[in-house]
Amino acid sequence: MSAGLLDGVNLFAALPTRPEELGTSTLALDDAKDPPVANDIEALPSNDAKAPSPTTMGGAYRGGCPYDCCGENPCGGQGCCDNECGDCGDGCDVPAIDPYCRLFRQDRAIRLRGWLDAGILGNTQNPGSSFNGPYNSQEVDSGQFNQAYLIADRLITNRTGLGVGGRVDLLYGGDYNVAQSFGLERNRDGSNRWNSNQYYGLALPQAYGDIGNTRLQARLGHFYSIVGYEGVQSATNFFYSHAYSYQFAGPFTHWGGLGTWQPGKRLTVQAGLVNGWNSLDNGTNQPAFMGGVKYKNDDAGWWSSFAIITGNEQNNPAALATVTNAVANRTRYSFLFSKQIGCRTEYVFHHWLGSQATGYPGGGTALWYGLDQYLYYRINPKWRVGARTEWFRDEGGTRVGLTEPSNPNAAPLPGTYMSWTVGGNWTPARNVVIRPELRWDTYAGSARPFNDGQQTYQLLLGADAIVQF
Repeated sequence: MSAGLLDGVNLFAALPTRPEELGTSTLALDDAKDPPVANDIEALPSNDAKAPSPTTMGGAYRGGCPYDCCGENPCGGQGCCDNECGDCGDGCDVPAIDPYCRLFRQDRAIRLRGWLDAGILGNTQNPGSSFNGPYNSQEVDSGQFNQAYLIADRLITNRTGLGVGGRVDLLYGGDYNVAQSFGLERNRDGSNRWNSNQYYGLALPQAYGDIGNTRLQARLGHFYSIVGYEGVQSATNFFYSHAYSYQFAGPFTHWGGLGTWQPGKRLTVQAGLVNGWNSLDNGTNQPAFMGGVKYKNDDAGWWSSFAIITGNEQNNPAALATVTNAVANRTRYSFLFSKQIGCRTEYVFHHWLGSQATGYPGGGTALWYGLDQYLYYRINPKWRVGARTEWFRDEGGTRVGLTEPSNPNAAPLPGTYMSWTVGGNWTPARNVVIRPELRWDTYAGSARPFNDGQQTYQLLLGADAIVQF
């Protein structure tokens, strides 16, 4: 994986969340889950099921309304207001906001949980390199063990005064590449420190402490970005494959501090300083501002958020010969709007833009921007279906193609990318979700980013399975 890959992207809204994602507090914006559906996979959220979530300013994918609206839930037919779902042993003797049978009880001071994820995203063009175009996630067509993900956390539950919480995440698998940091898993120059295998490795994507209460708290350490929609954690995303806006448009993680204020049930505000994109120590080490605001109206069934990060970064992550290396401002924002349509359908709109001063080939500001749209429909407690459309513009060819060093579909690949994805989430057993999907990519521009430089389109068909523990 190239150093530029770590300049890839992540998200300000957790997708079937974002987001991400169990936080250590009811404030954490990635933890903002309404009572989870059977495949709202990353539960257990915080103690307040209506709270905002921890690391992204977006809202969790719900795939329909909560069980107390439709009377459906995975807890042996019991209602959501029941204190416990006792149909599968001690591992499930916790509030019904966690629909899984965990190996460890989730009502302890420190919680342990995680999942395993593996799948295949086959390419009908059968490229000789096995790479699915310029992708940096689900990038090969020969099957992958994507994630063995482990979480240990402590929640802040006090509404007043000072409480202490924290969280540590470990990720092993093919998705480790986007979760690495300069100065930790990688050296300053992007060379490997922990991992030597191109396809599998170990990453520490989060390690932070929280102090405060459920209205106001401060976070210090290593955490996922609040900018964007889709997230690193496979269990927080509806689809197996990822949007270009996730892969190439923004940061995945940060090191620094982040404050969160929730003055009421509807409004959440976050602001902080971080050491740029995906970096503990990259040699530049200049602070960047990251902040966002989210407003949710549960009565009307909608939420909206805006998040931004801005600060100086190295201007040439793709190492293009036509860009003079410098340190200059890089800014990325995300705007999200989600609307619940009836009891079974959810629509999400995502607009985003990124800019890099002095990053355009030959001089000037490099721009990348786009639109993503998602539609989810819950058929029943075991089946959900979804569709995603995206339009991604990389004007200077400075973003798409920040991928593995052996991938021939590398930057510069300037132009317009579009993709259409349809898929499902099937829950055949309580702790298992299977995500089949069909995806079509097209490109308009001067390059040929697919099939090892031979095509301007590709058709992918695949599925993965996630097992919670």
